[in-house]
This record gives sequence, C-alpha cells and structure tokens, in this order.
Amino acid sequence: MERVGQLLVRDACGATSVDGSGGDGAQDLRQDGPDGLTIFEIKSFTRRLTSGQKRQIASSCQRAIELHQPRRWVLVIPLNHSPAELAWFDRLRAKFSDVALEWYGQDWLDGRIAGREDLISYVEGAQYKLLRRAKQHGMERAALTSGADLVARMDDLLELGATISPYWTWRSGDTPWGPANIFTAQRPEAPAEDPVQLTPLFSFPADDPEAQATFERLRQTLRVGGDVQIPGRFIDELRLTAASEATQRLLGEPTQQVAELRLVSIPNATGMPLHCSLVLERQDDQQGVSLPFTFTERVSGSHGTTLTGTDASGLLQGQLLFEDDGERADGRFTMNLAPVAGSYPHDALPAVRLLGACAAGDTLRLRRGPVSLASFLAGAEMPDGLAGLLELVAALEVVQDHLGALIPIPAEPLSDEDAHDLLTLARALSGQRARLRYPGLDLAIRPGQVRSFLDAVTRTPGALYGVPDSGFTLTLDGHEHQVPGLAFWAPNVQLSNQAELESVAAADGSEAVASFTSPDGLFVIRAVEDPGPQYQPVGEAVAGRRSVGPAGDQPRTASLSTG
Repeated sequence: MERVGQLLVRDACGATSVDGSGGDGAQDLRQDGPDGLTIFEIKSFTRRLTSGQKRQIASSCQRAIELHQPRRWVLVIPLNHSPAELAWFDRLRAKFSDVALEWYGQDWLDGRIAGREDLISYVEGAQYKLLRRAKQHGMERAALTSGADLVARMDDLLELGATISPYWTWRSGDTPWGPANIFTAQRPEAPAEDPVQLTPLFSFPADDPEAQATFERLRQTLRVGGDVQIPGRFIDELRLTAASEATQRLLGEPTQQVAELRLVSIPNATGMPLHCSLVLERQDDQQGVSLPFTFTERVSGSHGTTLTGTDASGLLQGQLLFEDDGERADGRFTMNLAPVAGSYPHDALPAVRLLGACAAGDTLRLRRGPVSLASFLAGAEMPDGLAGLLELVAALEVVQDHLGALIPIPAEPLSDEDAHDLLTLARALSGQRARLRYPGLDLAIRPGQVRSFLDAVTRTPGALYGVPDSGFTLTLDGHEHQVPGLAFWAPNVQLSNQAELESVAAADGSEAVASFTSPDGLFVIRAVEDPGPQYQPVGEAVAGRRSVGPAGDQPRTASLSTG
C-alpha cells in the first residue's frame, strides 16, 4: 500500500508521507492544516479483518493519538467495512471521542483513481492488471508503458479510425479556438459524395431577453459571418446525419444533447491583409483626421461579408459589414477603442484623436490610395470621457517628447490634481502660459538672510520669475518624473507677509518663508537663460534663484536656472 500512500501525497488533501525506515511514529502520512493535524494510517488488508488485524489498527490509532494529538485520524484500507467491522470501528470512535476517526475504504480509493490511467499505472507498475489482460490477448500495444508505445498506439489508432469511413475521419489538433477533435475529409470529393449535415434545433422564448439577444447574434452570424456561442438551455437537440452508414457510425448517435454550441465562420484569407486609410471628413469645414488602417480577416455568411481590422497600434478596432438580401444592399462600419493603459501615447494618440474628433453627421471614408472603398455617416457623438482621454494622451505625448523617454499611459486613473499638473506642464512646454492650480508661491529664506532678502524685494507690485532647481515634479502611476526647462511666472505679484518677515529680520540665524501672491494667478512658462535687465535678482537669500521685476514686465522663453 506504499504506492497508495504516494497517491495520497499527490492527490489527497495535500498530505505528505513519512519515511518509515527508522519507524514512522504511528503515522504513514500527515496533513497540517488550519483546522489541525490529520494523520493517515495505511493498511494493506484486503480480506475481512481478523482479531489480530483489528488489534493492530487500534494500537496504531492509540499511539498516533498519544504521540501527536491529531484532530483527525484516517484509516486508508482497500476494503469496504462489513456491518460487524463498522460496529467495531464505532466502538473505537467512542473510545477516542476527542478525535474524528474516519475509514477510507475501497470505494474511496476507486473514486480517487477512477479515470486516472497515469495514477493506476504508477500504483500498479508494469504488472498493472489492464496491461496483463492486454498481453493475454496479444494486444500489448493497447496499454501504454512508454512514450514510444504512446506514439505507436496513436499512429495505429489514427490508421484504424481512417478505416471506419472512406470519406471522413477524426483528427486531433490545435485550432484558433484551442485544442479540438476535427472532423476531417479524407478526400476532396467527400462533401459532395458523402455529405454530413449538422442541424441544431433551438428554442428562443419570446419573453426571455437573453434568448432574444442570443437569437439576434445567431441570425447575424449566419447572414454575414462571425462567431457566436449558444448556451445549452436554448438548444433542444443537435442532429448529426451523414449520407452513409459508415460515416454515421463515425459521428455517433444522430441525435445528441450538448451543453453549448459555438458556431465560427472560417476566415477567407484571399486578398488579406487589405491596407487602406481611414479618413474623417468633418461637416463643419474643420481639418479632417486620417490614419492607416488594415483589414486582416474576412468571413462570410448567407447574405454578406464581415471584415475586421485595426490601426497600426492595434488599439482602434474596426468591423466593416456588407449585407445584401437581393433587394437592398446595406453596409456599416463600427469602431471600438481597446483599453489604452500601458500603451505609449504616441501609439494611442492617432486613434484617440480620430474618435475624439468624430461627431454625428461627419463622414468616415475608407480609401485605398486615391480610390474610395466605402463611406459612412457617423451616427453618434464621441463616447463620454473620450474628450478628457484625448487631452491627457496628447499632453503625455508632449511631456514624453520633452523628456526623451518612453512614458506608458497610466493604468490607474489620474487624480484631479495629477491630471491638472500634466495638462499644465504640457501647455507650458508647447509655448503657452499655463496657470497653476495654487494661487501663490512660497520661497524658503536661508537662515540669517531675511534682512538681505527684504532689501532686495521691491515694495511695489511686480512680476515674479523663478526656476526650480530640479524641475517640476509630475506623478504618474506612483512614479515621479522631473520635468526641467520650465519656470514659475506671475504678474502683479506682491510679498504678502512682509510685516511678518520684518519682525524676524533682526534676529540672528532667523529663517522664514516668503509668500508671494498675485490676483492674476501663478503660471508656468518655458524657462529662459536671462529674463532681462528689468528683473533684479533676489540674491542668495533663497534656495533657488528667484527674480522680481516691475509690474507689467514679462519674461521671454526657455531654459533652466539653478541656485
């Protein structure tokens, strides 16, 4: 029964075996779980228990309880108990009532091993009874003892399977939808000479919304191609019928019950991929937007064709559908934006910009060079939130280009503060004057420098210009990015706590914070090497170089200033 122990180690409750070469301490296997210790005692008795065997089991149980204080003690034995044996085991339970005693017999073992040919082979080894039976009938290759046997047997079975029907057979293989058994024609004329028909009988209750939605997906797939899954509760039966009796035997019963049915159109690769351009022509005479678009798959149904493709990034997914019922031809083009988190802004921006610019009544045109393949009127405004996404992606591309480093689009939504900072820095980097979200600026004055600072600051309102030593900090997905090349600037600025600074200016070693405010706001602009002679340096009193100029003075463009 040591092999059964190995089975338990592998398959039963995460138990581990105990090496009994030096004495197993009354435990063959043990499991330490959150509810306490379970000890497994394995016995190889296969006939009705004798008095001596019962004493042996009881002794093992008592020793295990005394030595280990388990919560459960389990007897694993290839024997289902008789009424007398159950009565004896119940008396044993009563004797050790503080511990849960259980009997795992033949039924339990069979249930664990059922269908597990690998486990049976492992337990029984080369003398596995099925192997012995196969050898008795001269069918050694019907049971497998090695990889070579497996390959040879598979080849033999495929050859035998091909003899059931001269037209069709089953093949195992990989498909775009996963591993499958594939019903395969053995010769080109099989569909004509021995046709096979699959007829599902559906039931879609009119008062069931899910049933009606499933029916519509099925109808669409049958007419123009696609992929649809039908739950078993909408399938009365599946009829599989073949023209020949031989192929019917290969298929099995002509009427079958299924848990689910999936219908998938086989793609037609002719002419694929189809490279074209997707052009947005705007009705308000604003500049249009275009991007490269490639159709990669085509499927067809009884009344039309469906093409699917993406833009170069793979984020903008499109489906072009043509349907012709003989009286009226119809077409439509639908677009979907995949999640952009983790992609780079320069990849995502063309798709987001096109969708963001699209408005109801605009024209979407598919072009191949100078040839217009199809055109459609946009039937809806941009989705909610797309305008904000466009702003953020465009801003992130500006910052990424300025830093010269790849910055993925954050996976987590930005806080209002972080989003405002990103947009502000991007506008400033684009040459605009961008207003910050706080109304003033605090400058730390070095100890003992309060007096010299006050002497350098003008008493009349002026323009404040300053460059942070390490650049502006931008936080995205928990990562901080330092953005250099920008400066603070505020017009009509005043020192708002001058009286407070005057009160501490005479004290030796005094330190303080100067607070500047402006009724016109605080802005970020591109830094310049020299803001001009009208700006007078505050001096070395503050940690970074800061300049203050007369009212109305404005700085020019770009560069970093350090203190």
